[in-house]
Amino acid sequence: MKKIVIISFIILVSGCESGSGEDLNEQGRPLEEVVVIIDEDEPPTEGGIQPTLSSIQEHVFTPICSTCHGGANPAAGQNLSSIENTIANLINVDSSNAEFKRVLPGDALNSYLYLKITGNSLAGSRMPLGGSALPEEAINAIKLWIDNGALLPQSSNFPAIVSQVSREDKSRSKTIHRYDDTGESSIDYQWQQEGSLVVVFMFNKSMNFEGLSVDELLVKATNSDVLQTNNSWFLAAENMELNIINDHSLQLNLTQLSSDLTHLNIQLNNPTISSLTTRLGQQLDGDENGTEGGVFTYELSL
Repeated sequence: MKKIVIISFIILVSGCESGSGEDLNEQGRPLEEVVVIIDEDEPPTEGGIQPTLSSIQEHVFTPICSTCHGGANPAAGQNLSSIENTIANLINVDSSNAEFKRVLPGDALNSYLYLKITGNSLAGSRMPLGGSALPEEAINAIKLWIDNGALLPQSSNFPAIVSQVSREDKSRSKTIHRYDDTGESSIDYQWQQEGSLVVVFMFNKSMNFEGLSVDELLVKATNSDVLQTNNSWFLAAENMELNIINDHSLQLNLTQLSSDLTHLNIQLNNPTISSLTTRLGQQLDGDENGTEGGVFTYELSL
């Protein structure tokens, strides 16, 4: 039987008001969300399409989509005739609408493929072109596959990479006002709390995070636009918290960040301290050069 793991992912934000939008994540979904992960390499469940690339390829891409998107001259240069072609032509690939990737891992509502099969006007004509719409079961499976990270089969020849990174700033500022006898106010001073930041890393394969700790990450902070040794330092472990959301997502919480920080540099898979591998032992291709190994670096401005 195919293994199904259900994970509850909850981020609590204090002071959010109902209907303000602050209780939604970057994709507009509730911060409390149940994620269903189905093991790509388990035998398929009888009778029905599953939200995995293997199942979607078998039931949708190969028999339906590849009639146009296959062969030597596939429509729109998009070959979906095999898993290898589908991966290369869909995931994080630019679409004909510059606002969208064909498949943006973790976000079906901003994936051109999903917009296409649901007939959204932002993607032009509904697919399959000139044919019947895909069954609701297929559309739902594709949506869930994308929202769950567009995971690849563990056994695929494509390397394990970080497929998507998102961030959420938690810093808040407060303005102190002073009033005179007439009731007029003026800004006395502004005060900013020491900030915090949440960074979520999404991987394209199920990873082995067992025993992973913040000691196996490097986070360099800078308080100047000029990167020099005397204004850069590595954050201490007490400023970092690492949470495993599921087997393909990590959440890094950075706390007590001083207000004068300008840049952060986060490194994963640095061979001097650790390496990340899939459940089958394939090492992360951190620098995305097509081979295992290499440091993954994420730089952000504050």
